[in-house]
Amino acid sequence: MQRILSLAMVLWAVGCGIENDFGYDPPDYPNADPLPPEKVSQTDTIIQVTTPKVDILWTIDNSCSMYDEQTALAENFPIFMEYFTGSGLDYHVGVVSTDMDNPSHSGKLRTAGGAKYITKETPNPVGIFATMAQMGTSGSATERGLGATYTALEIERDRYNAGFYRDEASIHTICISDEPDQTQSWLITQGEFIDWYKGLKRDRDDRTFSSIVMPAPTGSSYLNVTAEVGGIPYDINDPEWDVVLTRLGVQTSGLKTEYFLSQQPVEESIQVEVHEDLDDDVLVQAFDRAIVDEYGTVLEGDWTYNSARNSIEFVEFVPKALNRVVITYDLLAATQEQ
Repeated sequence: MQRILSLAMVLWAVGCGIENDFGYDPPDYPNADPLPPEKVSQTDTIIQVTTPKVDILWTIDNSCSMYDEQTALAENFPIFMEYFTGSGLDYHVGVVSTDMDNPSHSGKLRTAGGAKYITKETPNPVGIFATMAQMGTSGSATERGLGATYTALEIERDRYNAGFYRDEASIHTICISDEPDQTQSWLITQGEFIDWYKGLKRDRDDRTFSSIVMPAPTGSSYLNVTAEVGGIPYDINDPEWDVVLTRLGVQTSGLKTEYFLSQQPVEESIQVEVHEDLDDDVLVQAFDRAIVDEYGTVLEGDWTYNSARNSIEFVEFVPKALNRVVITYDLLAATQEQ
């Protein structure tokens, strides 16, 4: 028993000696204040391309209050056509009215100069369109723009309007009205219209529905479709028709002003350039992020960032076909890991 206690005391003494041995080297601990890891950056390069074929349908209110709007559209139409004439695009431009009571209208394309729609071979396309668009103001006061569009592109597609709509082309509708849509639900509801229109083309860039209409609530039906499908909303009371026709020309011709990022960026790090190949050189243009006020108005700058869509959009500049839009930014995920 005495020997066992002595051995225990020896072992205890040895253990204490090791624990309190000041010559023992402690282990290496990590640096409490390490340098942050390097930021990980991403460069997205998107080539500006256009859709080779495009079908454009103008659905125009022809009721008694639309004389000034039809005239303004016809006068500013050359601005729209600048994006198509000589562009090499294979385009169809057609016009229907919002009158679904008159059997000679009811989704049927307006004719002018013997043509139901304008193509790249049509002589004097601006004059032909002016005749189609200025169809008069004796149409039904019960405007049914959604119903007319649906009838033109679906019911009359292979009948009266045969040849206008093409499966391989993008489709863009521009509806102009100063009254609410009154399409009968038995023909098509707003929700059914949205689903149907989205189903026309798989790619969202290949189908848009733009609305030059009264603000909500009057124009709500049209504006709701534009919000769901994609397109340009515009107040019909705004006198600057040249502005909206420029935007519509860019959109429908396939020239994009919005470019989607492949990763989530640190917003402050985004840099945008456009590279254009010249004969023996590359022209590089740098663009500044826009400064926007509390109402969303751009005060200065070239592009904005939309966090919901994770995209940058040029305010006025439109990259030419085959230009390269180069977007460089730090990855948000890498920053969060730090």
